Amino acid sequence: MFVVLVLTMLGVGVVTDAVFMNRQISDMETRLSEASARAQTLAKGQIEPGELAQQVQRGNMHVSVKMPDGTIIGSVAPQERIRYVREVLDTSRNLHGAEVTVWESTDSVVNARRSLDTSLLLVGLLGIVGASLLTVVITDVALKPLEVMADRANRITEGERGIRMAAPSETTELGRTAAAIDEMLDELEGAEIRARAAEAQARASAEQMQVFLSDAAHELKTPMAGIQAAAESLIQLPEDADEEREQLAFLLGREASRGGHLVNSLLEAARVDAGPKLNLELLDLGDLALAEQRRLALVHPRLEVMVQGENLLVMADRQGITSVLRNLVDNAGRVSAPEGWILMALSTRRDQNLVEMAVLRVIDSGQGIPAEDQERVFDRLVRLSSTATTTKGSGLGLPIARGYARAHGGDVVYVDQPDTEVVDEAGRARRIGACFEVTLPLARKTAAVCSVHQSATV
Repeated sequence: MFVVLVLTMLGVGVVTDAVFMNRQISDMETRLSEASARAQTLAKGQIEPGELAQQVQRGNMHVSVKMPDGTIIGSVAPQERIRYVREVLDTSRNLHGAEVTVWESTDSVVNARRSLDTSLLLVGLLGIVGASLLTVVITDVALKPLEVMADRANRITEGERGIRMAAPSETTELGRTAAAIDEMLDELEGAEIRARAAEAQARASAEQMQVFLSDAAHELKTPMAGIQAAAESLIQLPEDADEEREQLAFLLGREASRGGHLVNSLLEAARVDAGPKLNLELLDLGDLALAEQRRLALVHPRLEVMVQGENLLVMADRQGITSVLRNLVDNAGRVSAPEGWILMALSTRRDQNLVEMAVLRVIDSGQGIPAEDQERVFDRLVRLSSTATTTKGSGLGLPIARGYARAHGGDVVYVDQPDTEVVDEAGRARRIGACFEVTLPLARKTAAVCSVHQSATV
């Protein structure tokens, strides 16, 4: 670019000099022709040589009259750098055959050309210097974004994340390139984040599975030890120890049942983790709640079980939703029996995405759950110490219930200080223990309302 600029300015200077000189020579030729014509006109009249020279000679225009005897009247023409017109006029009548020479010095033209060349040289030098400085500035400004991009690229290479090229304008090639690089970085960082999240999740799952297997083995150890002890004792009993044999047989059956229940819970938890296969059908949550009410009436005859609210229809897997309700109701029954109460309240509400959800709350009269444990109870094999001596659960019911609910697009959560009011037969408010809430996408609801106790029907 710099060489092109120099050659361009050199060409402009040469052309300017040539045009200037041609113009000056043309003007000089015109002046000489006019002076020659005037001298010829004067020579035809009665005029003396000296007077002719005075009238024609003006400024840089000079006239020489050379008489036949060699005498020169007027200016003496120099030998170099002149433009002249020389004619031998018919001066036999007045100038006696004198030779008249009209000439003009080219010194003024040469000086003007020298001044022009000097000016062009200075202007050219200043132009080159200015253009060079401007080129440096423009190049610096143009390359600044590239330097910034290179610096940011180096920082990204060194491991810094969240940096973008951030071109000020996408209307230029550089801006569009920077925007494309930013989009690529978004995808790469997103993939990196997803890969790290997947790795962390896999690591957490592996650790969780290791803990789960360890806890499961520990949980199975107790019933297996009981079965082994009862079996060994049965073998060693004398033949006439009928009462002791009956007690050991009962203990053996109880521990076997406990172990079988734990194994079934472990298998069900594994199915939930693997993503249960759902056979969806239209189910009435009110009917399922009443079925659980009738079952509890057999298990805990003195426990008051209530169902109230709207009959809600959902598209769900019968086995999965039954497992959800049964786990929640069994937990409530364990902490509320023998003479407490349980309420299953059905209602609807819209979630944060404005999807209408069926809501089933299972509320009991137990001691409730401390705030620090309200989420921990959904972990596997967790049994709170405050209830460990009074409950016989596997510690898998709540995780299974939540897993099934989430597989249906819903959830199971613990509700601290629920707004549901529970009253006794006299209309007095009852103290509420724990409240677990099941939400499922609503298919539709009916107008029927149930408020039932024990074996009442919807």
